[in-house]
Amino acid sequence: MPAREDPDLLRAIERGEIAPLYCLHGPERFLVDRCVGALRRKILGASAGDTSGLNCELFDLKEVALVEVLAAARTLPMFAKQRLVIARGLEQVKADAMEPLTAYAAHPNPSTCLVLLAEKVDGRLRAFLALRRAGYLHEFARLKDRELGPFIAREAKTRGMAIDNDAAEALASAAGPDLGRLMQTLEQLEIYAGKGGRITPAQVEELVPESRERNVFELTKAIGTGDPRRALDLVTNMLRNREAPLRIQAMLLRQLRQTWRAKELAAANVPRAEMAAAVGLPPFFLDDVLVPARRMSVAALRRSFERLYQADRAFKSSRVDPEVQLTRLVRQLAEEAAPRRPGSA
Repeated sequence: MPAREDPDLLRAIERGEIAPLYCLHGPERFLVDRCVGALRRKILGASAGDTSGLNCELFDLKEVALVEVLAAARTLPMFAKQRLVIARGLEQVKADAMEPLTAYAAHPNPSTCLVLLAEKVDGRLRAFLALRRAGYLHEFARLKDRELGPFIAREAKTRGMAIDNDAAEALASAAGPDLGRLMQTLEQLEIYAGKGGRITPAQVEELVPESRERNVFELTKAIGTGDPRRALDLVTNMLRNREAPLRIQAMLLRQLRQTWRAKELAAANVPRAEMAAAVGLPPFFLDDVLVPARRMSVAALRRSFERLYQADRAFKSSRVDPEVQLTRLVRQLAEEAAPRRPGSA
């Protein structure tokens, strides 16, 4: 499986253990950029922000041939121990033009740190096989939802912060997969909690009221009250914020399961504290499933589940745009839950 995060690589760079060649690829741009930033600071020092100096060159492989970048990497540094060469867009280079990189990977210039950046790579090509064997190929895949909480906990520890497990999970739900936004929010929480303070779920809820979980809670409420306009506004906003349709469908399905479970527990007069644990939610989110649970009938819940399962199959097999399918699904769910007019079918 690909390594979604390589903290050892970053720590090695920060210790000054600089390799002569790095190929960093994958969709998690925040982690890639953090490694590049660490290399800049270690190699260029106080002039890390200066990209026009004698010992720092930047290239775009959409405009410059790879052989020119390799020639720059073979150049000796001026009045310094090492120089930095960064080239973006390696995925744009055609297979036959990659061969010079195979040779360079075998004997990289030790006085240059060459950083090649790519969205994705073809691991079958000789150049990437050579980079992998030499330990120069590093992948940064998108973190999964279950990995975000532990990632936050590690980041907080690195900053000398204390954070509750529930708070880390709440922050993961709030910030979502965008690590740039997540780290910015963590910095705000650090200021909010104060030096030496502990970050709690209540602080996360107060500072970050708009979250993925909150949006799906609100979407469930809109569906449960039969408000198609509100439901469509919410799902449109979630899509605008780059939430994947299949992810929204999965969150909505999970939320409806929790709603149905809360409905059963409320009917059995289960205490709130026990209900939150049984549903699998932090106590401060419980009301967000109880509201639609009280308003949605068992028949409406059953129809919603059937629609969601049909949508899941359609997302994976139909050629219709997933955003169109999701919008249609949300409208249908909200219309089914709307109060029936007298005499209507």
